[in-house]
Amino acid sequence: MQAMMSQPKMESLDTPAARCLGLALLGVGVVLVLSSFFALGFTGTFLGDYFGILKEARVTVFPFSVLDNLMYWGSTANYLGWAVL
Repeated sequence: MQAMMSQPKMESLDTPAARCLGLALLGVGVVLVLSSFFALGFTGTFLGDYFGILKEARVTVFPFSVLDNLMYWGSTANYLGWAVL
């Protein structure tokens, strides 16, 4: 804790607006990851390529009808949100 508190901070990220931005990014990231998990299911998310359990067709229902690669975008938003916080 002492090591983290002694690190220099970027003053522009130590504001309420930056905190709100970080929380918003976390919220968007969680929604993208969870909605893609529900669309793909457990086997489609974790076991697909590794064990040959593939869907018969590409998933095109919401949220995949809006954006491709939702797990990547959601994870990126989560990491960026934590970094801003």
